[in-house]
Amino acid sequence: MTGRSGTLRWLQNARRHIESSQEWKDFTIRLFDAVQQQMTESHVNVFTDLLEAEKAFVLQRAAKAIQRGDLYKAMISQISTCLEEQLYSQVAHEMRDGDHLRSKLSLVSSHIRNGVMNLLEERPELKGKMHAFLNQPLPADFRRLTWRLYLSNPRVCRDYLSQVAANKAKSPKDREIFLKSRALLSTEPTFQHLKDNEVAARCLRNVLSYYHKLQGTATHLPDMEYFLLLPLLQVALDPAAPNLSTDSISALLVEEFITFMNLRPRFMRLSFTQDAAGTDVLGEVSSMLHEQDRDLTTVIKGIYSQAEETQESLLRAVKHMLQPAISTLFVGYLSMDTLLYVWDQLIIGLDQPSYNCFPAFSAVFILLLRDYLKTCQSPGQVEAALKTRGPTLSVEEFQDMIRRHYFKELYSRLHEDDNEPFPIHDPTQALPPWSYLSRVTVPPRTRPEDRKQARKEREMLEKQHKERLKHEERLQKFREEEERRQQESRLLQLLEETKGTFEAQRVYLKEQLTQEKQLRYEMQKAAEAQISGLEDEIKKLQEQQRCNFWHILELLCVCKARIIIIMYGTVHWSLPWMMHALWEVTSGMSRNIEIHGKTAAMVTLDLLEQIMQAANAIANGHNAAEQGSLNAATREHLWNYSQDCKNAEIEVFGHHISREDIEKIPEPRRKELKKKLTGTIRRNAEARHKAQLAVGKGMLPDSVIYM
Repeated sequence: MTGRSGTLRWLQNARRHIESSQEWKDFTIRLFDAVQQQMTESHVNVFTDLLEAEKAFVLQRAAKAIQRGDLYKAMISQISTCLEEQLYSQVAHEMRDGDHLRSKLSLVSSHIRNGVMNLLEERPELKGKMHAFLNQPLPADFRRLTWRLYLSNPRVCRDYLSQVAANKAKSPKDREIFLKSRALLSTEPTFQHLKDNEVAARCLRNVLSYYHKLQGTATHLPDMEYFLLLPLLQVALDPAAPNLSTDSISALLVEEFITFMNLRPRFMRLSFTQDAAGTDVLGEVSSMLHEQDRDLTTVIKGIYSQAEETQESLLRAVKHMLQPAISTLFVGYLSMDTLLYVWDQLIIGLDQPSYNCFPAFSAVFILLLRDYLKTCQSPGQVEAALKTRGPTLSVEEFQDMIRRHYFKELYSRLHEDDNEPFPIHDPTQALPPWSYLSRVTVPPRTRPEDRKQARKEREMLEKQHKERLKHEERLQKFREEEERRQQESRLLQLLEETKGTFEAQRVYLKEQLTQEKQLRYEMQKAAEAQISGLEDEIKKLQEQQRCNFWHILELLCVCKARIIIIMYGTVHWSLPWMMHALWEVTSGMSRNIEIHGKTAAMVTLDLLEQIMQAANAIANGHNAAEQGSLNAATREHLWNYSQDCKNAEIEVFGHHISREDIEKIPEPRRKELKKKLTGTIRRNAEARHKAQLAVGKGMLPDSVIYM
């Protein structure tokens, strides 16, 4: 690939050949004579006494004085020949060395572009030569360099870097600016390619935070200033751009953005109602639209007259329609390529005050969307059409429309300074004296009567204008007084309504308070009655608890008697009865009575536990040996009892009888038979016990009773 060193080599060779040519020597001699002529006319003795700007001005005028001569044409021809020879020689050398990946045309274009960029970097004052790219989109590297030359301001960059070094380059709303920047990159359709670019978000935050700090206001940055930075950011982050750090890109963007904000047209810094220039721009756009498509202007006026219910002029309608787009220089309304093309045309004319391409591009923007705008019925639909259909417009469409309708006018404005109001005399050329004046059109001559009539007309118009202003002022005062009276009547009516509302609320709240007092009184009476009833019940319970205490003592005495019976009688019958009796007594007592720290339930449970332990010891013994002896005695006793029952049945009935047969015997005979059976069983048992005692085998005491 061709490097910058190759570009410098062929350009330097061409420069050496030009400087050594005879044409260049003749031209410099003639230029020296022209400079002397300019110094003589300006009464300057020594060229070195002039300032640098004055030297450049004298040289420029001297060059213009001789640029129509033969020597100038010969020198230009020599320059073209040398440049062409050296350029094609360099291209042939590169192709001979093996660079076959690029065509000859591509190599030539690359060298020319690099040569121009090299000259612009060495001589930034030649940036005016970029006017030749009017209505042409600049290549990416050309665009980056051109914007850099027009928006360069080293002082701004130095101030920013010093603030960064002191850690004072951030606004108090830095976090808010960062979040809004990320949201803008994520939501704006024309910048979706920067959505996930963290460098872009950080650069936006750094630049806008510093810019907001310079403003010295507590208000938020308007959305317009976020949008105006995006094209500069796009150019700085171009893939073909040198790989720079985030801080370097931020410093570059700060310099370009602040310079651009200071150089932007006046009508962008003020609202259209505050600046007459904004009205002039809109008026020029309206004229262009009316000239190109009257049907479209009729549709536009009709749309905005419906919205405001008055017949709006085309100027007012264009203002409503284009003000958002013009305030952001079409950022958000065009695709990135088309937007950068429009900004190219704007930036190359920043050094020319008479050049203003806004009206032309605004009119072209509307005319290219005429088919969509004619179908709109409301301002909202117009705005939606501009936002959605604008990004579909291409660079070629803009170029074609500008070329056919507005190129000549824009070109003349861009090169207006090239035309001198008076000719520069070339002392080396033989020109007829006063030839310039003979070519100037003589202005028309007016008579005194005409001037007097014109003066009267102007005075009459001025008088009518003053009367109209006075009439409008009186009408304005009358409207203001009428509005004030209506406002006062509305306020009085509102005051009366408010008083009535407050009075109704007061009465209602008073009634509510009375009802609340009555309700609380009734609740208090009911509570007092309930408290009295509870106190009576407490007294009754206390008396009942005292009675229950003596009943427990009586029960304990009965339980002791029952224990004696259990120890010498049948356990299975007496123990459940005793437990049931104790439960009936304790269940009727209050669980809150305590005797020596124990409640009735606790005392009863302790007593039952001791009874169960005693009964278990009596029935089963204290160890395994005693339990075995008791079990053997019990089995023997049960067998003896069974035999006694059988013997008693035979003695009473003469045969064995079942319990069912006994139950079938009617009363009172059944009761008598049961007594006989019981007596017979007791007699037989006592006889057996006596016999056992006689032989020394007594196992049970005499007081055993069968219940």
